[in-house]
Amino acid sequence: MASINTPEEVMAAEQEPGAVFLDVRGEDEVKAESLQSRPYKQAKCSLDDCSELMSKAETLMSDKNAPVIIFCRSGRRAGKAKEVLEQKGYKKVLNAGGVKDMSYLSQSS
Repeated sequence: MASINTPEEVMAAEQEPGAVFLDVRGEDEVKAESLQSRPYKQAKCSLDDCSELMSKAETLMSDKNAPVIIFCRSGRRAGKAKEVLEQKGYKKVLNAGGVKDMSYLSQSS
């Protein structure tokens, strides 16, 4: 299982300039349930295919020093996406876990 950052780590990273929330689920999953409490960007990444994320990363997140807070359904794909972004030179990438695990964000908005 991918290591998931704590709510405190996610909320601290969110306060940094340029922080981006990134949903790596597919479009059907996003339509069924999305992150309501924060704006986010979306690029699909599965455990065996992150080509969409790889092609969109620098357009969606141009500042490689700004925090990227990744989420999916359970945290597994977010963990894979974290590895991909770190290999592309992103310096501060966090795995926030699953969208359902992020209810603490609506309490802090």
